[in-house]
Amino acid sequence: MRLKLEFTLEKPELDIQYRKSIISFVKHSIQEYDQNLFEDLYGKGKTKKKTFTWSPILNHPKFDKDTVTLADTGFYIIFSGYNYAYTLHLYNAFLKQKNKKFHLNQNSMTLVKISLIKEKEIKTNSINIKMSSPIIVRNHNRETQKDMYYSFEKAEEFNKYIKINIEEQMKEEGLDLNLLEGFEIKPIKAKKTVVKVYEYSIECSIGTFELTGNTILLDYLYKSGIGTKKAVGFGLFDII
Repeated sequence: MRLKLEFTLEKPELDIQYRKSIISFVKHSIQEYDQNLFEDLYGKGKTKKKTFTWSPILNHPKFDKDTVTLADTGFYIIFSGYNYAYTLHLYNAFLKQKNKKFHLNQNSMTLVKISLIKEKEIKTNSINIKMSSPIIVRNHNRETQKDMYYSFEKAEEFNKYIKINIEEQMKEEGLDLNLLEGFEIKPIKAKKTVVKVYEYSIECSIGTFELTGNTILLDYLYKSGIGTKKAVGFGLFDII
C-alpha cells in the first residue's frame, strides 16, 4: 500500500534534521489514533522492525548548516508499507491529522491531502529501480554494539550485509528465508553519499540499481523498502 501525503508549511523551510520532524509527526498521528498500535510500534523497549518506509520529496531544496530552504511552502512524502493492515491503520491515523497544524521549531506543517498511489505488479525476477531515498546497509556488531555502514562502492561488504539486513527483516515478517536465495543487487548508475541521521553521518547509496530474485521477495522489498533505517525515511524505491 503506497500513499502520497501532501503538506504545506507556514514558512518555506525545514530544519536540517527534517526527518526527525516527520518521524515526530508519524508518532503523533499514531498515538492520537490508537495508543495500543503506538505501543506496539514505538513503546519503550520495543525493537520491532517496521515494515514500512517513506521518502520526503522537497521542491528545489537549498541546504544550509541548520536549515533547508524550499522553492515554495509545499512538499510531500511517499509512504509505503508491506503489511496492508498496519498501513491501513497508518492511513487512518494520517487522515485524522488532515488540516491540523503540526508545530515545528518556529514553523508548522499541515497535511492537506492524502492519496493512494497505484502499485506496480512485479512479474519478472529482474527489475530496475531508482532510489527515492538512499539505501543504508549496516553491519551491527553485537559484541561491541558498534555499527559500520557501506555504500555500493565497497561491493563485497555491501552485497554481504544487505542480504543480512533483508534476512533479519524477513524473519520479523515471518517470510520464508528461502526466498532470498539467488538475490542480487547491481548498481547501474549509482552514487555514494553521506547523510546525517540524528548525530551520525552515515555512508549510503543513491541512484539506479538492478534487483534480481524471487518475485515475492522483490514485491516485499518494493513495498517495505530495502536496507536498514527504513522507518526513518530510507530505502524507498520506484520501479523504472
